[in-house]
Amino acid sequence: MCQGMSTIEKVCSQVLRMVTPRPSERKRILDLAESIMLKVSKELAASGVEASARLDGSVAKDTWLSGEADLDIFIQFPSTLTREELEKYGLNVGRRAVRGHKVVERFAEHPYIEAYIDETRVNIVPCYMVEKGKWRSATDRTPYHTEYMKKRLANGLKGQVRILKKFLKASGIYGAEIKTSGFSGFLCETLTLHYGSFQNLIKASTGWRRGHIVDLERYYSGREDELRDLFTEPLIVVDPIDEGRNIAASVAEDKMWSFVAQSREFLKKPAPTFFSPKPGRRLTERQILGRMRKNELYMLFLIFGKVDAVVDVLWSQLYKTEGSLRNLLSGNGFNVLRSAAWSDESDLNVIVFELENIHLSAVRKHYGPPVAMAKDSESFLQKHLAASNTVSGPRIEDGRWVVERLRNYRDAKSLLTDFLRGGGRDIGVASLVAESIKRKFRILVGEGIAETYSRNKGFAEFLSNFMVGKPSWLDF
Repeated sequence: MCQGMSTIEKVCSQVLRMVTPRPSERKRILDLAESIMLKVSKELAASGVEASARLDGSVAKDTWLSGEADLDIFIQFPSTLTREELEKYGLNVGRRAVRGHKVVERFAEHPYIEAYIDETRVNIVPCYMVEKGKWRSATDRTPYHTEYMKKRLANGLKGQVRILKKFLKASGIYGAEIKTSGFSGFLCETLTLHYGSFQNLIKASTGWRRGHIVDLERYYSGREDELRDLFTEPLIVVDPIDEGRNIAASVAEDKMWSFVAQSREFLKKPAPTFFSPKPGRRLTERQILGRMRKNELYMLFLIFGKVDAVVDVLWSQLYKTEGSLRNLLSGNGFNVLRSAAWSDESDLNVIVFELENIHLSAVRKHYGPPVAMAKDSESFLQKHLAASNTVSGPRIEDGRWVVERLRNYRDAKSLLTDFLRGGGRDIGVASLVAESIKRKFRILVGEGIAETYSRNKGFAEFLSNFMVGKPSWLDF
C-alpha cells in the first residue's frame, strides 16, 4: 500500500484485490460463456427461428466479482413473434442448450431459464431485438445497457463498481429480485459512473433525502419537480437509455436507508469487515426460547407447505400475504410490532409476527360519529343500542358517540385460524398461498416453534437474525 493513502483508500485497495478476477478465472468463465452461446445458437438453428445469442450482464461489462460470476445469455428474437411464442421458444431453446444440468424456471417480466454449470449460474433470457425506445418487454433494454456501460466504464471504474457490489452484498441489499428489493448490478454501475468512485458515492449518500435524483444523461435538467411527480419511489435514478424508467424502482425504502446508514458507519470506522458478511447468526434452541421467556415476547408463526409458483412469484405472494395478515391482526386490536416472511423455496414457508400482546381484554372502546352529524348519529344508535355485544353505551364523550363492545376475538391464534380455514382469499391472502393454506397450515405460538427451529438450519438462521433485529455491520 502506498504511503499517504487514507484508511478508506487502503481498505478499498485491499477489497479490490480480493474481488477482481484473476486471468485464469476470466478465461474459464469466458470459455464457458462461449461454449453455452454456441449450444444456444445450434438449438436456435434447429428450431428454425432467426434469432441470435449474446453475452450480457456483469461478465460482458467486466464488473463481476471473483468467485461470483453469473453468465447472462440473452437470446434476441424477432419482434414479429408474439409474447407467447417468445416465451415458448426461449424456454425450449434454453432448456435444450443446458440439458444434463439442473434447470430452474425463473420469472422476471416473463419466464427464463436458470442452470448451474461448473458451479457457475447461467441465465438464458429471451428478449426482442428492437430499436432503442421501442421496447416490447423489459428485457429488451438489457443489450442496450450492456453497450452503454462497455463504452463508458473505464477499467478504474469497473473496479469501483466491484467494490460497491461487495459492500452491498455483505449487508444483503444487493439484487433487484423481489425477495431482496435491493440494488441491481446496472444500478450499481450507473451510480458509480455518476459519482466517479465508490468513495464519492458513499460520501454523497450520507446526505441523501427521500426522492434523491440521479440523472446521468440530464434528461430532466431543470425539471426535477416533474421527475418527482413521475416517480414516487424513495430513490430515483433515471435509466440512461430510457428517460421514462427509474432503474432504482426495485429498491425498497428500508434498503435505501440501510445503504445510507451503512455508508455512514463505514466512513466513521473504515474496515474490510464491511465487505465480508458475518457468518449466519444461529442461536441455540435454548437461547431462542430463553429470549422469548426473558423478554416476554409474543411470537406467532404461520407455517404452510409448498406454493406452486416460480421463486420470484413465490416471494411476491408471501409479502402480499404477510401484509394482509398484519392488517387483519391490527384491525382486530392486536398491535403488530414487526413481521417477516421466510421460505426454503421448496416445501416450507413461515410468516412470523411479533405482537404487543397475543391476548386482549374482553371489551374494547369503539368511537362513533360526532353528535353534530345527525344522520350518522342515528345510524350509530340504531346499530348499537340493542346489539347483543354492547357492554356500555352508547354515550357521549367530547362531542361524539362512544360505545364499549365485546371483542369478536380475544386471542390472535384463534383469529388467524378462523380466517384462514378456507385459504384466506377474502382477507387478502395471495391466491397461490391460499391454495397451499387450504391444503394444510399450522399456527404456532412462542415456544411451539422449537421443533421447526431445531429441524431447519435456514429457518433457524432467519429467526435468529429476526430476534437479534440489527444489521451485522453495527457490530463492526
